[in-house]
Amino acid sequence: MNKEQIEAEMDDIMERIMTTEEAGETWGLSQDRVKRLCGDGTITARKRGKTWLIYKRQDNPKQRERNND
Repeated sequence: MNKEQIEAEMDDIMERIMTTEEAGETWGLSQDRVKRLCGDGTITARKRGKTWLIYKRQDNPKQRERNND
């Protein structure tokens, strides 16, 4: 695989994930709330080191919480 192919693949991956900060801004939640949702498995995410990587194409957990009420 050459450098351009690797970079294209990395760009594709980066388009599918977001940080807790980005998720908070997108979903209207605090970053701490997003981290708790990651930790309890409410949202699809993986932890790498101290950083949560969150799958972008999932429903806003705020809407899910309302639907469960």
